[in-house]
Amino acid sequence: MTLLSFALQSVVARPRSWVVALLALGSALLLALGLAMVAGISEGTQRSVIESGAGHFLVYNSQSAEKAVVVTGPTGAPVLMPLPDYPSLETRLRQTPGVQDVVPLEVGMAATFRGNYLDDKLSTARAVARQPPSPERDARLSRLATDLERTLRDVARDADRQTEAFLTADEARMDRAALEETSKPAFWERFRAEPLVALEYLENHVARQVGEGESIDIEYLGSDLSQFARAFPRFEMVTGTLPPEGHRGLLLGHGLYEQRFKLPVAARLDELKRELDRGALLAEDERLRTLVERASAELPDLLARVDAERSDAARAVLQRVLGHAGEPEALWREFLQLDDGNFAARHQVFYAELAPLLPLYRVKPGDTVVLKGLDSLVNGVPLKVWGTYRFRGLGGDTSRVNTLSLMDLVSARYLSGRLSPDMVEEAKRDAQSLGLDFLSEAEVDQLKPATVVEVETVPTRATDIPDFPRARAWPDTFSATELRGGSVLQAAVVVAPDADPARVAEVVVQEGTSASAPLATVDWEAAGGFISGVVGMTRVVLLAFSVMLCLFVVLVSAGTLLLLAQERVGEVGTMRAVGMQRRDVFGSLLMEGLLLGGLGAGVGMALSALLLFGSMGDGILVTDEALQFFMGGPVLMPRLSWGQGLGVWLGVVGVVVVASLVPAWRGSAVPPAVAMRKRED
Repeated sequence: MTLLSFALQSVVARPRSWVVALLALGSALLLALGLAMVAGISEGTQRSVIESGAGHFLVYNSQSAEKAVVVTGPTGAPVLMPLPDYPSLETRLRQTPGVQDVVPLEVGMAATFRGNYLDDKLSTARAVARQPPSPERDARLSRLATDLERTLRDVARDADRQTEAFLTADEARMDRAALEETSKPAFWERFRAEPLVALEYLENHVARQVGEGESIDIEYLGSDLSQFARAFPRFEMVTGTLPPEGHRGLLLGHGLYEQRFKLPVAARLDELKRELDRGALLAEDERLRTLVERASAELPDLLARVDAERSDAARAVLQRVLGHAGEPEALWREFLQLDDGNFAARHQVFYAELAPLLPLYRVKPGDTVVLKGLDSLVNGVPLKVWGTYRFRGLGGDTSRVNTLSLMDLVSARYLSGRLSPDMVEEAKRDAQSLGLDFLSEAEVDQLKPATVVEVETVPTRATDIPDFPRARAWPDTFSATELRGGSVLQAAVVVAPDADPARVAEVVVQEGTSASAPLATVDWEAAGGFISGVVGMTRVVLLAFSVMLCLFVVLVSAGTLLLLAQERVGEVGTMRAVGMQRRDVFGSLLMEGLLLGGLGAGVGMALSALLLFGSMGDGILVTDEALQFFMGGPVLMPRLSWGQGLGVWLGVVGVVVVASLVPAWRGSAVPPAVAMRKRED
């Protein structure tokens, strides 16, 4: 108590020592707030990953070369071995205490093509041709035929079409003959008489000469789509519907749909609007002005995709908005000369009046896309697009997780190239019919299904437009046995709210081992791949900041206390002369540092608690969609437990005490005679 009394009197008498307390206060405040933010980000990212397809942990075959993930990185999907006897495994998992749901998953990459401008025009003509015959329908079809004829003349003049379309010499020779056929008046007479037959001919023998258009990579999750939608509450349909039970199909991530399947000009305008809504200005941001230039650069693609009817209607709108007449291209270029003054009005006009006249999306719900697996040799798996979806509250269309697409598990197997049980049985029967031994189980896993499908041709009359082979598509439906009975690479496990995921995962692995099923698990952080890495990055940043802050506090505190100790040399000499021991002097000086650090850190912790539970009690609004995934939604909730708060207080006090050691040691080491002479001086 005597040492504490001396220390308190010294602190009150020397205001300069309060600098140390202020340092402790600021350090405690910053570290507490930083720790609360990191904890909030960690909890938010965890919630986002769990609720967007990963579950609380993933189960996979422990004999796999890599670990299971949901979000792939630059190296693509992991190489996994199928889970043995998945139906039995799923039953056991569901019986494990604490397990709420088990969702089969497959991760993969595929590619499709956005299509060329001729595809868009043919699609418009087909929609008109399917209408009931009428004078109005025939007149529209005649105008579209005239526009198509003019477009095909441009295709014939394009000397690079063979290279751009990746055609072989034989294919190019056949397609050149087909293109020459379209230059004859007789073709267009037949077009008006049998438009659907002519359009099919153009699509298969002429349109491909323009090329496939832009390639689009699709990162997908294969699953039982109905179960997936039930298991993860953030799932929501944006357009279209879920595929019916037992039907193959694709749900595009709405973020991918808006960014890659949308008309490029419209996508650029959307990006500009997002930035301007955040307060950016075109006049001040070079990147935004570059986006304006890119929108104008996409104009040739837009003009090529618009048929004559829509082009005339769009020109009328542009002439009214701009106040003068002109050719479509010139009017569009003037319209896309955007600045801070006209952007809002022109963006509104674009979506209200111009967008309905344009092929805004290359693919719409109900259309079929053909996918190629990037990790396999399988090519040309057609999938119906049933709609688009997103994970609600996780960043909107700019969020990485909302670019993930979903497909049924059977289609995912087709793309990966693995054989289904029915295919294996068929291969066995074929081998036995030839008197051959079938492959071993290990060799079966290496088999790939044939990419050539049976075709059938319809005899044609000499007067018909040449017909083309019609391929039988992959089956559109599947049975429940085929869905669950085929190979499954991994499964997401969702645990009950009152269960400990780590404990449940441990039990799952133990039960798998006892049942001779080689199982391994990864938690949400590993399952999230590089997206979850943001949590580790924030922890590293906080640790680096804490180390730098501690070094700063040590240096400044040590310097301040050392200066004060030198000023008190005479006082120390007097205390030593009246009988105070050196250890008592050392303890008194050290007590000053402890007192300054404890009081300063305590006030800092009180202020941080006031901020966290007061002004931040309802969370911090996150308006940037790119960050919402990592915050767990549009609101970041900082978290600081009492244990973490106590740890920060003890850490700051410990740093100040360490900084006090040298001044206390040097102050107590001065001999009494020297100290007394210093006081006399």
